[in-house]
Amino acid sequence: MAISAMGVGSGLDLNQIVGDLLNAERVPKEQRFNQREERIEAQISAFGNLRNGIEQLQGSLLSLSGFELNQTASISDDSVANVSADGTAANGAFSLQVNQLAQAQALATAAGDFADGDAEVGAGQLQLQLGDRSPVTINVEEGETLRDVRDAINEAGAGVRASIVNDGNGARLVLNSTETGADNTISLTATEDPAGSGLARLDGSNLVETRAAQNAEAVIDGVTVTSATNTLDDAIEGITIELQGTSTAPATVSVREDQSALREALQGFVEQYNTLVGQTRELTSYNVEDDEPSVLTGDSTVRGVRSRLSEALLQQAGVPDSGVQTLAELGIVSNRDGTLNFDTSRFNQAMDNNDFDSIAQVVREVGGRMEEVTRTFVAPDGLIGNRTDGLRNDLERIEQQRERLDVRLERMESRLIAQFSRMDTAVAQMQSTGDFLTNQLANMPLAQNNSRR
Repeated sequence: MAISAMGVGSGLDLNQIVGDLLNAERVPKEQRFNQREERIEAQISAFGNLRNGIEQLQGSLLSLSGFELNQTASISDDSVANVSADGTAANGAFSLQVNQLAQAQALATAAGDFADGDAEVGAGQLQLQLGDRSPVTINVEEGETLRDVRDAINEAGAGVRASIVNDGNGARLVLNSTETGADNTISLTATEDPAGSGLARLDGSNLVETRAAQNAEAVIDGVTVTSATNTLDDAIEGITIELQGTSTAPATVSVREDQSALREALQGFVEQYNTLVGQTRELTSYNVEDDEPSVLTGDSTVRGVRSRLSEALLQQAGVPDSGVQTLAELGIVSNRDGTLNFDTSRFNQAMDNNDFDSIAQVVREVGGRMEEVTRTFVAPDGLIGNRTDGLRNDLERIEQQRERLDVRLERMESRLIAQFSRMDTAVAQMQSTGDFLTNQLANMPLAQNNSRR
Protein backbone atom coordinates (compact mmCIF):
# COMPACT_ATOMS: atom_id res chain seq x y z
CA MET A 1 0.00 0.00 0.00
CA ALA A 2 1.23 3.56 -0.66
CA ILE A 3 2.54 5.73 2.20
CA SER A 4 1.81 9.43 2.47
CA ALA A 5 5.45 10.47 3.12
CA MET A 6 6.71 8.87 -0.08
CA GLY A 7 8.01 11.46 -2.55
CA VAL A 8 9.37 13.92 0.01
CA GLY A 9 12.93 13.26 -1.06
CA SER A 10 12.37 13.38 -4.81
CA GLY A 11 9.59 15.92 -4.88
CA LEU A 12 7.52 13.62 -7.10
CA ASP A 13 3.94 12.40 -6.42
CA LEU A 14 5.03 8.81 -6.10
CA ASN A 15 1.63 7.71 -4.68
CA GLN A 16 -0.01 8.88 -7.92
CA ILE A 17 2.62 7.14 -10.01
CA VAL A 18 2.11 3.85 -8.10
CA GLY A 19 -1.65 4.15 -8.47
CA ASP A 20 -1.40 4.83 -12.20
CA LEU A 21 0.85 1.84 -12.69
CA LEU A 22 -1.55 -0.40 -10.76
CA ASN A 23 -4.57 0.90 -12.72
CA ALA A 24 -2.74 0.33 -15.98
CA GLU A 25 -2.43 -3.29 -14.96
CA ARG A 26 -5.91 -3.67 -13.39
CA VAL A 27 -8.36 -1.78 -15.65
CA PRO A 28 -7.89 -3.72 -18.94
CA LYS A 29 -8.19 -7.06 -17.16
CA GLU A 30 -11.26 -5.98 -15.16
CA GLN A 31 -12.89 -4.74 -18.33
CA ARG A 32 -12.32 -8.12 -19.94
CA PHE A 33 -13.69 -9.82 -16.82
CA ASN A 34 -16.80 -7.61 -16.83
CA GLN A 35 -17.44 -8.19 -20.52
CA ARG A 36 -17.11 -11.94 -20.14
CA GLU A 37 -19.40 -11.93 -17.08
CA GLU A 38 -22.05 -9.89 -18.87
CA ARG A 39 -21.93 -12.23 -21.84
CA ILE A 40 -22.16 -15.36 -19.69
CA GLU A 41 -24.97 -13.98 -17.54
CA ALA A 42 -26.89 -13.04 -20.69
CA GLN A 43 -26.42 -16.59 -21.97
CA ILE A 44 -27.61 -18.08 -18.67
CA SER A 45 -30.70 -15.87 -18.80
CA ALA A 46 -31.30 -16.83 -22.44
CA PHE A 47 -31.09 -20.54 -21.61
CA GLY A 48 -33.53 -19.95 -18.76
CA ASN A 49 -36.00 -18.40 -21.21
CA LEU A 50 -35.41 -21.27 -23.62
CA ARG A 51 -36.12 -23.75 -20.81
CA ASN A 52 -39.42 -22.00 -20.03
CA GLY A 53 -40.43 -22.15 -23.68
CA ILE A 54 -39.64 -25.86 -23.89
CA GLU A 55 -41.56 -26.55 -20.68
CA GLN A 56 -44.59 -24.76 -22.16
CA LEU A 57 -44.33 -27.00 -25.22
CA GLN A 58 -43.87 -30.00 -22.94
CA GLY A 59 -47.23 -29.24 -21.32
CA SER A 60 -49.03 -29.39 -24.67
CA LEU A 61 -47.18 -32.61 -25.55
CA LEU A 62 -48.33 -34.19 -22.28
CA SER A 63 -51.90 -33.45 -23.39
CA LEU A 64 -51.20 -35.37 -26.60
CA SER A 65 -49.32 -38.28 -25.02
CA GLY A 66 -52.07 -38.72 -22.42
CA PHE A 67 -54.99 -38.15 -24.77
CA GLU A 68 -58.05 -40.21 -23.82
CA LEU A 69 -61.01 -41.06 -26.01
CA ASN A 70 -64.13 -39.14 -25.06
CA GLN A 71 -67.62 -39.16 -26.46
CA THR A 72 -69.97 -36.30 -26.96
CA ALA A 73 -73.75 -36.55 -27.06
CA SER A 74 -76.07 -33.91 -28.47
CA ILE A 75 -79.79 -33.53 -29.09
CA SER A 76 -81.55 -31.61 -31.82
CA ASP A 77 -83.99 -30.01 -29.34
CA ASP A 78 -82.47 -29.23 -25.95
CA SER A 79 -85.87 -28.21 -24.55
CA VAL A 80 -86.75 -31.91 -24.58
CA ALA A 81 -83.71 -33.32 -22.76
CA ASN A 82 -80.07 -32.96 -21.83
CA VAL A 83 -77.92 -35.91 -22.90
CA SER A 84 -74.40 -37.02 -21.95
CA ALA A 85 -72.18 -40.00 -22.78
CA ASP A 86 -69.66 -41.75 -20.53
CA GLY A 87 -67.47 -43.09 -23.34
CA THR A 88 -68.91 -46.61 -23.45
CA ALA A 89 -71.94 -45.94 -25.64
CA ALA A 90 -72.17 -47.04 -29.23
CA ASN A 91 -71.70 -44.22 -31.72
CA GLY A 92 -74.73 -43.35 -33.77
CA ALA A 93 -78.08 -41.59 -33.56
CA PHE A 94 -81.49 -42.41 -32.10
CA SER A 95 -84.85 -40.69 -31.83
CA LEU A 96 -86.35 -39.50 -28.57
CA GLN A 97 -89.92 -38.35 -27.93
CA VAL A 98 -91.16 -37.45 -24.44
CA ASN A 99 -94.84 -38.08 -23.82
CA GLN A 100 -94.88 -37.04 -20.18
CA LEU A 101 -92.50 -36.07 -17.38
CA ALA A 102 -92.31 -37.74 -14.02
CA GLN A 103 -93.89 -35.65 -11.28
CA ALA A 104 -94.47 -35.79 -7.54
CA GLN A 105 -97.92 -35.98 -5.99
CA ALA A 106 -99.33 -32.97 -4.15
CA LEU A 107 -102.33 -32.96 -1.75
CA ALA A 108 -104.07 -30.06 -0.03
CA THR A 109 -106.70 -29.63 2.65
CA ALA A 110 -110.11 -28.58 1.43
CA ALA A 111 -110.72 -24.91 0.79
CA GLY A 112 -112.22 -23.08 3.76
CA ASP A 113 -111.34 -25.76 6.36
CA PHE A 114 -108.93 -23.43 8.20
CA ALA A 115 -109.05 -19.69 8.57
CA ASP A 116 -105.31 -19.21 8.92
CA GLY A 117 -102.10 -20.91 10.01
CA ASP A 118 -102.95 -20.34 13.69
CA ALA A 119 -106.23 -22.23 13.45
CA GLU A 120 -106.44 -25.25 15.80
CA VAL A 121 -106.62 -28.60 14.03
CA GLY A 122 -107.96 -30.87 16.79
CA ALA A 123 -106.30 -33.73 18.69
CA GLY A 124 -105.32 -37.31 17.86
CA GLN A 125 -102.79 -39.09 15.71
CA LEU A 126 -101.69 -38.70 12.10
CA GLN A 127 -100.15 -41.64 10.27
CA LEU A 128 -98.11 -40.48 7.28
CA GLN A 129 -96.62 -42.77 4.63
CA LEU A 130 -94.96 -42.17 1.24
CA GLY A 131 -95.11 -45.06 -1.22
CA ASP A 132 -93.75 -48.26 0.34
CA ARG A 133 -91.78 -46.46 3.04
CA SER A 134 -92.39 -47.21 6.69
CA PRO A 135 -95.27 -45.11 8.09
CA VAL A 136 -94.58 -42.33 10.58
CA THR A 137 -96.97 -41.48 13.45
CA ILE A 138 -97.39 -37.87 14.54
CA ASN A 139 -99.19 -37.08 17.79
CA VAL A 140 -101.31 -33.93 17.72
CA GLU A 141 -102.19 -32.37 21.06
CA GLU A 142 -105.24 -30.30 21.86
CA GLY A 143 -104.64 -26.66 20.96
CA GLU A 144 -101.99 -27.27 18.31
CA THR A 145 -102.37 -25.27 15.14
CA LEU A 146 -102.08 -25.89 11.43
CA ARG A 147 -98.60 -24.36 11.61
CA ASP A 148 -97.62 -26.87 14.32
CA VAL A 149 -98.76 -29.76 12.14
CA ARG A 150 -96.77 -28.38 9.19
CA ASP A 151 -93.60 -28.25 11.29
CA ALA A 152 -94.17 -31.72 12.72
CA ILE A 153 -94.55 -33.23 9.22
CA ASN A 154 -91.38 -31.50 7.98
CA GLU A 155 -89.45 -32.81 10.99
CA ALA A 156 -90.80 -36.38 10.69
CA GLY A 157 -88.49 -37.41 7.80
CA ALA A 158 -91.28 -39.22 6.00
CA GLY A 159 -90.34 -37.95 2.52
CA VAL A 160 -93.17 -35.41 2.51
CA ARG A 161 -92.75 -31.65 2.52
CA ALA A 162 -95.55 -29.56 4.07
CA SER A 163 -96.34 -25.89 3.53
CA ILE A 164 -99.23 -23.50 4.19
CA VAL A 165 -100.79 -21.66 1.27
CA ASN A 166 -103.39 -18.91 1.61
CA ASP A 167 -105.79 -19.16 -1.34
CA GLY A 168 -107.84 -16.10 -0.41
CA ASN A 169 -110.46 -18.15 1.40
CA GLY A 170 -108.22 -19.18 4.25
CA ALA A 171 -105.12 -21.31 4.88
CA ARG A 172 -104.59 -24.71 3.26
CA LEU A 173 -102.02 -27.30 4.29
CA VAL A 174 -100.23 -28.54 1.14
CA LEU A 175 -98.29 -31.83 1.12
CA ASN A 176 -95.68 -32.50 -1.58
CA SER A 177 -93.91 -35.79 -2.14
CA THR A 178 -90.15 -35.34 -2.30
CA GLU A 179 -89.91 -38.16 -4.87
CA THR A 180 -91.46 -38.39 -8.31
CA GLY A 181 -93.12 -41.47 -9.75
CA ALA A 182 -96.53 -43.12 -9.79
CA ASP A 183 -95.68 -45.36 -6.82
CA ASN A 184 -94.66 -42.52 -4.53
CA THR A 185 -98.13 -41.50 -3.43
CA ILE A 186 -98.90 -39.86 -0.08
CA SER A 187 -101.09 -41.66 2.47
CA LEU A 188 -102.32 -39.63 5.46
CA THR A 189 -104.69 -41.20 8.03
CA ALA A 190 -106.16 -39.10 10.83
CA THR A 191 -107.45 -40.70 14.03
CA GLU A 192 -109.35 -38.23 16.25
CA ASP A 193 -108.92 -38.40 20.00
CA PRO A 194 -111.37 -37.42 21.28
CA ALA A 195 -113.81 -38.08 18.47
CA GLY A 196 -115.09 -34.98 16.76
CA SER A 197 -111.99 -32.94 17.57
CA GLY A 198 -111.71 -31.86 13.93
CA LEU A 199 -108.47 -33.67 13.09
CA ALA A 200 -110.36 -35.68 10.44
CA ARG A 201 -110.06 -32.65 8.15
CA LEU A 202 -106.45 -33.82 7.63
CA ASP A 203 -107.41 -37.38 6.70
CA GLY A 204 -106.50 -38.40 3.17
CA SER A 205 -110.13 -38.99 2.29
CA ASN A 206 -110.77 -35.28 2.85
CA LEU A 207 -107.68 -34.00 1.02
CA VAL A 208 -107.72 -32.69 -2.53
CA GLU A 209 -105.13 -33.96 -5.04
CA THR A 210 -103.63 -30.90 -6.73
CA ARG A 211 -101.01 -32.83 -8.70
CA ALA A 212 -101.03 -36.52 -9.55
CA ALA A 213 -98.02 -38.76 -9.09
CA GLN A 214 -96.83 -40.07 -12.43
CA ASN A 215 -93.90 -41.73 -14.14
CA ALA A 216 -91.97 -40.26 -17.03
CA GLU A 217 -92.79 -41.80 -20.40
CA ALA A 218 -90.51 -41.54 -23.39
CA VAL A 219 -90.29 -43.29 -26.75
CA ILE A 220 -86.75 -44.21 -27.87
CA ASP A 221 -86.50 -45.46 -31.44
CA GLY A 222 -90.14 -46.60 -31.19
CA VAL A 223 -89.73 -48.34 -27.82
CA THR A 224 -91.73 -46.93 -24.90
CA VAL A 225 -89.66 -46.40 -21.74
CA THR A 226 -91.05 -45.44 -18.32
CA SER A 227 -89.18 -44.15 -15.28
CA ALA A 228 -90.10 -42.94 -11.79
CA THR A 229 -87.69 -40.04 -12.30
CA ASN A 230 -86.87 -37.73 -15.16
CA THR A 231 -83.38 -39.23 -15.41
CA LEU A 232 -83.01 -42.14 -17.81
CA ASP A 233 -79.60 -43.55 -16.98
CA ASP A 234 -80.10 -47.16 -18.01
CA ALA A 235 -82.36 -46.91 -21.04
CA ILE A 236 -79.36 -46.82 -23.39
CA GLU A 237 -76.01 -48.17 -22.22
CA GLY A 238 -73.49 -45.39 -21.68
CA ILE A 239 -76.04 -42.59 -22.16
CA THR A 240 -77.69 -40.45 -19.48
CA ILE A 241 -80.85 -38.60 -20.49
CA GLU A 242 -82.22 -35.81 -18.32
CA LEU A 243 -85.78 -35.17 -19.48
CA GLN A 244 -86.70 -31.49 -19.61
CA GLY A 245 -90.07 -31.27 -21.38
CA THR A 246 -92.61 -33.08 -23.50
CA SER A 247 -92.55 -33.13 -27.29
CA THR A 248 -95.00 -33.77 -30.09
CA ALA A 249 -92.34 -35.01 -32.53
CA PRO A 250 -89.16 -37.03 -32.05
CA ALA A 251 -85.86 -35.26 -31.42
CA THR A 252 -82.58 -36.74 -32.68
CA VAL A 253 -79.86 -37.72 -30.22
CA SER A 254 -76.35 -38.10 -31.73
CA VAL A 255 -73.43 -39.88 -30.09
CA ARG A 256 -69.91 -39.68 -31.50
CA GLU A 257 -66.28 -39.27 -30.50
CA ASP A 258 -65.37 -35.88 -29.10
CA GLN A 259 -63.25 -34.67 -31.99
CA SER A 260 -63.16 -31.14 -30.60
CA ALA A 261 -60.99 -32.24 -27.67
CA LEU A 262 -58.36 -33.70 -30.03
CA ARG A 263 -58.56 -30.69 -32.34
CA GLU A 264 -58.00 -28.30 -29.43
CA ALA A 265 -55.06 -30.38 -28.16
CA LEU A 266 -53.40 -30.34 -31.60
CA GLN A 267 -54.01 -26.61 -32.04
CA GLY A 268 -52.54 -25.97 -28.59
CA PHE A 269 -49.44 -27.95 -29.58
CA VAL A 270 -49.04 -25.94 -32.79
CA GLU A 271 -49.33 -22.67 -30.88
CA GLN A 272 -46.70 -23.65 -28.30
CA TYR A 273 -44.36 -25.08 -30.95
CA ASN A 274 -44.51 -21.86 -32.96
CA THR A 275 -43.85 -19.83 -29.83
CA LEU A 276 -40.71 -21.88 -29.18
CA VAL A 277 -39.57 -21.51 -32.80
CA GLY A 278 -39.96 -17.74 -32.56
CA GLN A 279 -38.05 -17.72 -29.30
CA THR A 280 -35.12 -19.71 -30.70
CA ARG A 281 -35.03 -17.49 -33.78
CA GLU A 282 -34.80 -14.40 -31.59
CA LEU A 283 -32.05 -15.90 -29.43
CA THR A 284 -29.90 -16.89 -32.44
CA SER A 285 -30.60 -14.06 -34.92
CA TYR A 286 -27.95 -11.76 -36.37
CA ASN A 287 -28.52 -8.04 -36.89
CA VAL A 288 -26.89 -7.34 -40.25
CA GLU A 289 -27.40 -3.58 -40.10
CA ASP A 290 -25.73 -3.23 -36.71
CA ASP A 291 -23.37 -6.15 -37.35
CA GLU A 292 -24.40 -7.50 -33.96
CA PRO A 293 -25.18 -11.14 -33.07
CA SER A 294 -27.79 -12.20 -30.54
CA VAL A 295 -26.79 -13.75 -27.25
CA LEU A 296 -26.93 -17.35 -28.55
CA THR A 297 -26.08 -16.82 -32.21
CA GLY A 298 -24.29 -19.90 -33.48
CA ASP A 299 -24.94 -21.87 -30.30
CA SER A 300 -25.11 -25.61 -31.00
CA THR A 301 -27.48 -26.25 -28.09
CA VAL A 302 -30.29 -24.25 -29.67
CA ARG A 303 -29.71 -25.89 -33.04
CA GLY A 304 -29.88 -29.27 -31.31
CA VAL A 305 -33.24 -28.44 -29.72
CA ARG A 306 -34.78 -27.41 -33.03
CA SER A 307 -33.41 -30.33 -35.05
CA ARG A 308 -34.32 -33.05 -32.54
CA LEU A 309 -37.86 -31.77 -32.15
CA SER A 310 -38.29 -31.62 -35.92
CA GLU A 311 -37.02 -35.18 -36.32
CA ALA A 312 -39.40 -36.48 -33.63
CA LEU A 313 -42.31 -34.62 -35.26
CA LEU A 314 -41.72 -36.19 -38.68
CA GLN A 315 -41.25 -39.79 -37.55
CA GLN A 316 -44.10 -42.21 -38.20
CA ALA A 317 -46.03 -43.70 -35.29
CA GLY A 318 -46.15 -47.30 -36.47
CA VAL A 319 -49.71 -48.05 -35.28
CA PRO A 320 -50.88 -51.25 -37.01
CA ASP A 321 -53.76 -51.01 -39.50
CA SER A 322 -53.96 -47.22 -39.16
CA GLY A 323 -54.37 -45.09 -42.27
CA VAL A 324 -52.79 -42.20 -40.35
CA GLN A 325 -49.22 -42.46 -39.03
CA THR A 326 -48.00 -38.85 -38.63
CA LEU A 327 -49.31 -35.60 -37.23
CA ALA A 328 -48.94 -34.12 -40.70
CA GLU A 329 -51.72 -36.44 -41.86
CA LEU A 330 -53.86 -35.00 -39.05
CA GLY A 331 -53.47 -31.45 -40.33
CA ILE A 332 -50.19 -30.27 -38.78
CA VAL A 333 -48.12 -28.98 -41.72
CA SER A 334 -44.68 -27.35 -41.68
CA ASN A 335 -43.85 -23.94 -43.10
CA ARG A 336 -40.54 -22.96 -44.67
CA ASP A 337 -39.56 -20.89 -41.64
CA GLY A 338 -39.90 -23.90 -39.33
CA THR A 339 -43.28 -22.96 -37.86
CA LEU A 340 -46.41 -25.12 -38.11
CA ASN A 341 -49.95 -24.63 -39.36
CA PHE A 342 -53.09 -26.56 -38.43
CA ASP A 343 -55.13 -27.51 -41.49
CA THR A 344 -58.70 -28.01 -40.26
CA SER A 345 -59.95 -29.51 -43.52
CA ARG A 346 -57.16 -32.12 -43.52
CA PHE A 347 -57.96 -32.94 -39.89
CA ASN A 348 -61.68 -33.38 -40.66
CA GLN A 349 -60.86 -35.60 -43.62
CA ALA A 350 -58.65 -37.81 -41.47
CA MET A 351 -61.43 -38.08 -38.88
CA ASP A 352 -63.96 -39.09 -41.53
CA ASN A 353 -61.77 -41.71 -43.18
CA ASN A 354 -60.06 -43.36 -40.20
CA ASP A 355 -60.93 -45.08 -36.96
CA PHE A 356 -60.82 -42.61 -34.12
CA ASP A 357 -59.20 -45.09 -31.76
CA SER A 358 -56.23 -45.64 -34.07
CA ILE A 359 -55.88 -41.90 -34.58
CA ALA A 360 -55.74 -41.42 -30.82
CA GLN A 361 -53.01 -44.07 -30.61
CA VAL A 362 -50.97 -42.19 -33.23
CA VAL A 363 -51.37 -38.93 -31.33
CA ARG A 364 -50.33 -40.55 -28.07
CA GLU A 365 -47.27 -42.20 -29.61
CA VAL A 366 -45.97 -39.14 -31.47
CA GLY A 367 -46.78 -36.83 -28.54
CA GLY A 368 -45.05 -39.18 -26.12
CA ARG A 369 -41.95 -39.43 -28.30
CA MET A 370 -41.66 -35.65 -28.56
CA GLU A 371 -42.30 -35.23 -24.84
CA GLU A 372 -39.39 -37.58 -24.14
CA VAL A 373 -37.18 -35.38 -26.33
CA THR A 374 -38.17 -32.25 -24.41
CA ARG A 375 -37.41 -34.08 -21.16
CA THR A 376 -33.80 -34.60 -22.30
CA PHE A 377 -33.56 -30.83 -22.70
CA VAL A 378 -35.07 -29.61 -19.41
CA ALA A 379 -34.18 -32.42 -16.99
CA PRO A 380 -31.69 -31.42 -14.23
CA ASP A 381 -28.96 -33.35 -16.05
CA GLY A 382 -30.31 -32.51 -19.49
CA LEU A 383 -28.84 -30.55 -22.36
CA ILE A 384 -29.79 -27.09 -21.09
CA GLY A 385 -28.96 -27.95 -17.49
CA ASN A 386 -25.45 -29.11 -18.41
CA ARG A 387 -24.93 -26.06 -20.62
CA THR A 388 -26.05 -23.73 -17.83
CA ASP A 389 -23.85 -25.51 -15.28
CA GLY A 390 -20.88 -25.01 -17.58
CA LEU A 391 -21.60 -21.29 -17.84
CA ARG A 392 -21.88 -20.98 -14.06
CA ASN A 393 -18.51 -22.71 -13.76
CA ASP A 394 -17.11 -20.09 -16.14
CA LEU A 395 -18.42 -17.38 -13.80
CA GLU A 396 -16.71 -19.05 -10.87
CA ARG A 397 -13.43 -19.18 -12.80
CA ILE A 398 -13.70 -15.48 -13.59
CA GLU A 399 -14.22 -14.75 -9.90
CA GLN A 400 -11.15 -16.83 -9.09
CA GLN A 401 -9.17 -14.88 -11.70
CA ARG A 402 -10.33 -11.64 -10.07
CA GLU A 403 -9.09 -12.86 -6.71
CA ARG A 404 -5.71 -13.88 -8.19
CA LEU A 405 -5.45 -10.48 -9.86
CA ASP A 406 -6.10 -8.73 -6.55
CA VAL A 407 -3.36 -10.79 -4.87
CA ARG A 408 -0.91 -10.07 -7.71
CA LEU A 409 -1.69 -6.35 -7.63
CA GLU A 410 -1.20 -6.24 -3.88
CA ARG A 411 2.23 -7.78 -4.34
CA MET A 412 2.98 -5.43 -7.21
CA GLU A 413 1.95 -2.47 -5.09
CA SER A 414 4.22 -3.59 -2.26
CA ARG A 415 7.10 -4.05 -4.70
CA LEU A 416 6.58 -0.64 -6.33
CA ILE A 417 6.34 1.10 -2.97
CA ALA A 418 9.57 -0.54 -1.86
CA GLN A 419 11.32 0.38 -5.09
CA PHE A 420 10.12 3.98 -5.13
CA SER A 421 10.82 4.34 -1.43
CA ARG A 422 14.42 3.29 -2.00
CA MET A 423 14.67 5.66 -4.92
CA ASP A 424 13.15 8.47 -2.90
CA THR A 425 15.61 7.83 -0.09
CA ALA A 426 18.50 7.77 -2.52
CA VAL A 427 17.42 11.02 -4.14
CA ALA A 428 17.02 12.59 -0.71
CA GLN A 429 20.52 11.48 0.25
CA MET A 430 21.96 12.79 -3.00
CA GLN A 431 20.16 16.06 -2.46
CA SER A 432 21.54 16.30 1.05
CA THR A 433 25.07 15.53 -0.17
CA GLY A 434 24.74 18.13 -2.91
CA ASP A 435 23.59 20.74 -0.44
CA PHE A 436 26.56 19.92 1.86
CA LEU A 437 29.07 20.20 -0.97
CA THR A 438 27.59 23.48 -2.10
CA ASN A 439 27.92 24.91 1.39
CA GLN A 440 31.54 23.67 1.69
CA LEU A 441 32.54 25.19 -1.59
CA ALA A 442 30.90 28.44 -0.65
CA ASN A 443 33.06 28.67 2.52
CA MET A 444 36.43 28.06 0.79
CA PRO A 445 38.93 31.10 0.66
CA LEU A 446 39.02 31.17 -3.09
CA ALA A 447 35.27 31.32 -3.17
CA GLN A 448 35.33 34.16 -0.59
CA ASN A 449 37.97 36.19 -2.50
CA ASN A 450 36.00 35.86 -5.66
CA SER A 451 32.99 37.03 -3.83
CA ARG A 452 34.80 40.30 -2.69
CA ARG A 453 35.73 41.32 -6.21
